[in-house]
Amino acid sequence: MKNIKEFIAKFIVAEHKCNKGEYNFNLSDKDYELLRKEASSFFHSHADQHFWRGIEEDELEDMSEGEKEEYAENVLSATPRTLFQIKKYKNFELGGNLKRIVTSEDLYACYVSYPSKGGRALYFSSIYFITKTNEGLKIIYRKGFDSDKILWYHSHDLEVLQVLSTGNLVAVEKHQAPEEATSLTDYNVE
Repeated sequence: MKNIKEFIAKFIVAEHKCNKGEYNFNLSDKDYELLRKEASSFFHSHADQHFWRGIEEDELEDMSEGEKEEYAENVLSATPRTLFQIKKYKNFELGGNLKRIVTSEDLYACYVSYPSKGGRALYFSSIYFITKTNEGLKIIYRKGFDSDKILWYHSHDLEVLQVLSTGNLVAVEKHQAPEEATSLTDYNVE
C-alpha cells in the first residue's frame, strides 16, 4: 500500500494548492489553470473532477473590497486533507463504464477529511477510490459523507460510473484516527 499512500499524499498536496489558488486574487487565471490541471491529473478522465475557479480575473473589478476580503478568507481556510486510513479490496463491483477502464484486481479506498477548516471535530469527508487503469494509477471515484445525516452518499447518480460494491476487505492501513464520534467508530471497525 506504500505506492497508494504516496499517490494520495501527492494528490492531497496538489488539491490543497488548487483550493488555495481558487480565491487567490494575486494568482492569474493562467496560473490557476496549471494548478487545476495538476490536481485533475490524479483522476481518470472518466471520473468526476471538481476543480474550477468561481471568480475569474475579469470579474474582479466588479467586486467590492468587502467581497474580496470575504473570498480571501477562503484562501486562509483551505487546509490539506488528513489521511485517516487506506483499505484494500478484492472482488469489487463497478459500474459498466468503470469496468472498462480498470486493469487491476485491487481497489483501494482512501478515507480523508474535509479540505478546509471548520467548526467541527476532524471527521471522514470523502473516500477516494484508487486503482490501476488504462491511464495508470488513478482516482476512479469519490464518495462523500454527510456529517449532518451521518451517511455516505454517491457523488452522482450515474451507476455506470460508480463503485457499486467494495467486495472483500483484504487489508487496512491506519494513519490517523478521526476525532468525530461516528467517524471514529467506523475507523475502529474493520
